[in-house]
Amino acid sequence: MFGETEKAIANLHILNNEFPKEKKYLALLASSYLDADSVEVAEEYCAKALEIDPSYPEIFELKGLIAEKRGDDELAEKYYKESISTGIPFKMGHLRLVLLYYKLEKYEDAIKEAEYLLANFDIGRNEYSADEQRQIFAQWLSFAYNRLYSSLIRIGQYEKAANKIKEFIAFRANYVNDPYQFLTEDEILFKLYHALNDEEKMKEMAEKMLNHYMLPESMIDSMKKDAQQGYLESANPENYAV
Repeated sequence: MFGETEKAIANLHILNNEFPKEKKYLALLASSYLDADSVEVAEEYCAKALEIDPSYPEIFELKGLIAEKRGDDELAEKYYKESISTGIPFKMGHLRLVLLYYKLEKYEDAIKEAEYLLANFDIGRNEYSADEQRQIFAQWLSFAYNRLYSSLIRIGQYEKAANKIKEFIAFRANYVNDPYQFLTEDEILFKLYHALNDEEKMKEMAEKMLNHYMLPESMIDSMKKDAQQGYLESANPENYAV
């Protein structure tokens, strides 16, 4: 986490020497060596962990990451699918598939995996403490929501994308410290309502932009131009030129 990969590896070797049959330390060694770009060594520790547990989901995830690093997306998909077919619920395997499918522009598949994630993991998340919510948001929830609504936009399902963005914003509001922090999702939502010709919701969002975020009227006009030109997830700099 803090960029001290060599120190992590040294400490993990001490633990592995003390507990040579503990698969967790082998997996962490594989992960650390992958972070250090020592791919072959990472594979060696993956193999050792699988000798102890042939159905270890985290190792199949790591093998998928190694395959992606080598540019073999087809093999990566195979390993990620293996990580979720062991009979053990494994959130990160589904998330890796979401990210992979999105990268490959396989949006229908990305949507399917993201919706499965949101429906089956941390299902009581709205009742979590603020710290717990912040943690899962950083770990996986933001990635799942972001790729989900973006994929929906890219296949033209604007209304469903807008609903997912509203869910995303509502969850984030549970623990956010600064309610006046401008959200990119609010901007995308405004543009989606423009694309849907929903005047009522556009007006509602415009009022939020003007009176809550205190944006100038010119910014609203620029966002409308973006939407008209198809810039739903990004901005055309020319529309914001002074």
